[in-house]
Amino acid sequence: MATAVLPFPAHAFEDASKADLQNLLEVMHYAVLADTSSDIKDVMIRTKKFLPFDQLIGGLVRLSPDGTFKGFSDVLNVNFPQIWLFQYWKNRYGEVDPVLHALVRSKKAQVWSEVYAGVKSKREKEFVETAASFGLSDGVTVGTQDPSCGVTSFFAFAGGDPALHAQYVKFLDYLGQHLHLALLRSSPKVPCANNNCVTGLSPREVTILNWIKNGKTNWEIAQITGVTERTIRFHVESIFSKLDVTSRTQAVAVAVEHGLPNLA
Repeated sequence: MATAVLPFPAHAFEDASKADLQNLLEVMHYAVLADTSSDIKDVMIRTKKFLPFDQLIGGLVRLSPDGTFKGFSDVLNVNFPQIWLFQYWKNRYGEVDPVLHALVRSKKAQVWSEVYAGVKSKREKEFVETAASFGLSDGVTVGTQDPSCGVTSFFAFAGGDPALHAQYVKFLDYLGQHLHLALLRSSPKVPCANNNCVTGLSPREVTILNWIKNGKTNWEIAQITGVTERTIRFHVESIFSKLDVTSRTQAVAVAVEHGLPNLA
């Protein structure tokens, strides 16, 4: 039996300008060639440049067998506020993020303002208010679900002129499918988990762990952060203790597994 072929969504480009279509083709070209995290981040940067949004982040949402949120991995941040990423991760906002959960349920692009208008729980309202304090009130999130891998990709476009967001929803929905495939190619396919001890790390410890993940020695991290090597060793020992690991390799494995936000 022949595999069903999805029809080309011509309606997604009815209002697109010639420049938009040229930019889309360029992004798709590089997305097809991308096979590393660095390649995909470059594609995301190209994408942001021609769209009416100020900020972009993307990654994978790991799902439990019943389809509920389990955690993040392979997160690539173009320019979302780093302190917001830390707050999001620290407060486990992924468990209540209404846009993220609407995306997983519907598998369609989500306009933030429309989703936020329907929030009801105290935790959801806290999330919306905290996001607003970082200037993250308006945006569009797109993604594609892959049941066989137990993941959903997400690409969150934020900021810019909210009046222009709605007209790019269908456009982004289509583009998101290509970014999704590129992201899956680079994914290490490591199952994600949520361990409470990981959220006990401080912002400085998260930053140091990211530098360790990037292959930096204690001396190099000390030079980068402007503190003594002794101070870095103290923080590394604290990281090992909180994560219940005994080596830098184990600490990095935990960082990757838990989708640690990149604050380095």
